[in-house]
Amino acid sequence: MMLDIVISFLIAVLMGMGIGGGGFLVIYLTLCLNFEQIIAQGTNLVFFIVCGAFAVLIHLFKRRINPWQVLIMSAFGSVGAFALSHLANIVDPKIPRICLGALLIISGALGIIKVVINKEK
Repeated sequence: MMLDIVISFLIAVLMGMGIGGGGFLVIYLTLCLNFEQIIAQGTNLVFFIVCGAFAVLIHLFKRRINPWQVLIMSAFGSVGAFALSHLANIVDPKIPRICLGALLIISGALGIIKVVINKEK
């Protein structure tokens, strides 16, 4: 239990720094705690929504973002989340796992490419 709290805190710190701790959370939940992939991804979404909500509130309070843009993006995000959650219940559970793995690989590769390009400049 204590290890779970420490790892959740560390993942939250990574998410707050913009490193993409959500991927680590899904990996931890599936490999270490034996969560099903779809449950791990759902847990990651809840974790992300809570962290994101606090970040938006802080930035709104500091007047760094436009409230109308937040409303528009929230509306489209909610519709997309609703539609994709229903799609996830229809497709084979292996498909979201493959999609997440591909997304992590592509994201990592793009990050490496960006570092290489910046070093060449």
